[in-house]
Amino acid sequence: MEQGGHLKRQSRPTILQLNYLKELEEIGKKRGTLKVVAERCGVNTSTVSRYFGSCAEKGILTENLEFTEAGKEWFGRYWQMYRELIQYLKEIGGTEREAEEAAERLVENMGIHMLELILLNHERQKMIFDRKAQVGHAMQDNLQKLEKFRVGFCIYRMDKKSGRNRFSMAMQGFQEEAFITRKGTKNYLELRLKDMTASSRLDGRKMNGHLSSLKYDHDGTMVTVEIQEGIVPIPLEACRIHHWQGGEGFGSIAITVTCSVGRQHMPESTALLAFWV
Repeated sequence: MEQGGHLKRQSRPTILQLNYLKELEEIGKKRGTLKVVAERCGVNTSTVSRYFGSCAEKGILTENLEFTEAGKEWFGRYWQMYRELIQYLKEIGGTEREAEEAAERLVENMGIHMLELILLNHERQKMIFDRKAQVGHAMQDNLQKLEKFRVGFCIYRMDKKSGRNRFSMAMQGFQEEAFITRKGTKNYLELRLKDMTASSRLDGRKMNGHLSSLKYDHDGTMVTVEIQEGIVPIPLEACRIHHWQGGEGFGSIAITVTCSVGRQHMPESTALLAFWV
């Protein structure tokens, strides 16, 4: 068989056989190696000798019982994966013994590539969870210090005729900066008004104005925001808070707005306000 050919096919060792190799790696080739490995693993010397002979045929070991480069890579992948599987199974609720027994069965009965995909997905999920926790903790820490968080936001049209233009005209009525802030015991999303320009639907004439009212949906009831000095505060408790897969926090809330240039030019319209950290 071509050296390294075992890497091109399914060659699933038992955990006991991996332990033979682990002991060999630790003590190295010297007089009495086979006997020491056998004693440590609780088997006969002949059993260890036969397995090491098989490893030499597959290109994992040399005839002098030294690891080949391909053998180091193969054994290293399997041993690391076995230890990571034990940790993974403990993290999802298994006891030490349950995790070890389950990891043994997985290594001996499932292909190495599938096992590595399981571990990779677990690491990805942990990263997402950790990132969510960091976002949440940072937000709470800063809000407790009465600091403002700058957030991105967008306002989407909710009518069926929106077509490609998904954004609401109300976007023009707010400054680009929005913040999450704390007042007393409550947290708010703060939007800031700015003058806006719109074309009359009657004659196309350019008209200036600003948003004059905003209502938000709180448990099915439309609540009017009290606008003060150009700031529009929306309680976070009324918003739906979500998480993207990447871990960033974001929220959404249904709103209606009207503009001071006249209802005939910008009638009350319903939109979806989305914001993200």
